[in-house]
Amino acid sequence: MVGPPDPVSNLRRVVFRKPINETSLERKYRKLRGEVQEWNQVFWTQHNSRFFKEREAYLRNNLPEGKTNLTADEMSVFYKAFLDKNWRAHLNYNREWYKKNMTLLMLALQVKFRKLFRIKE
Repeated sequence: MVGPPDPVSNLRRVVFRKPINETSLERKYRKLRGEVQEWNQVFWTQHNSRFFKEREAYLRNNLPEGKTNLTADEMSVFYKAFLDKNWRAHLNYNREWYKKNMTLLMLALQVKFRKLFRIKE
């Protein structure tokens, strides 16, 4: 089951089905999927919280008297500065994300092959 988007992280939580007669390999795969989901949730909640906080501060400091919003061009200064300041965090996130996904992919393939060839643990 997939839930609604989180208001801060914008990620949808997934509830992973626990199969009847789940093998230890299937359990390991299911649990790791949940851990990776939680890791993503934490990263994007922190990242987006910083983004919203810094954007509000930028608007407070740069919004001219009588205006209710800045143009896209005016906001692009903030967006570029925010991305430049957080590029290392994104780089580290992407590296770790690829590692986690490769591990999940290997586990998923093992589970599928064991089911396909009816290999028992």
